[in-house]
Amino acid sequence: MFTYLLSFFVIPHGITDIIVSYETNTYYEMSLMYLLAPFTFIHMNKSLYKLSFVGLSWLHFRKNIYTSFIPFYVALNYYSGITTYDKSFKHITYYLSFIHTPEHYYDVLWTTNYIYEHLSMIFCMTMISIIISPHLIDWIEIHSGEDKLSKYVGGIIMSHILFNEYLSKLLHYNT
Repeated sequence: MFTYLLSFFVIPHGITDIIVSYETNTYYEMSLMYLLAPFTFIHMNKSLYKLSFVGLSWLHFRKNIYTSFIPFYVALNYYSGITTYDKSFKHITYYLSFIHTPEHYYDVLWTTNYIYEHLSMIFCMTMISIIISPHLIDWIEIHSGEDKLSKYVGGIIMSHILFNEYLSKLLHYNT
């Protein structure tokens, strides 16, 4: 079930970066981040990679003003040994599927001038994700996220976070 939540809701929300980059004229910067970051992360050692992933995730989640405590609470319970990895994964998947991703979509669709075009892009990306993502998720679980493909996928996730941070700073300085 969690594979399908990730495939149907969470993974396709990365398309919002393309939409926002088009709206903010930052497509070049987004492309650079998505090109360079994954190749940087696949060459990191295991400890530095995990630290980068967790640190960037916390940085990203802090922007969800009313719900940012949820992923921190899940992580705290996991790292203190209160909950298992499987239970923590379940909780973070629910958070990403039903709180974090809808907030991304709301932020993007609220400000866009091309709502129908962007909805069709999101729909297409969701269909592609439903077909491809379960296989990638299985691959990552089989290899414990430590092979180059798994790290590359993680690098794409971190590119999403880095681009959103770049946009936040850019929009903050331009207002």
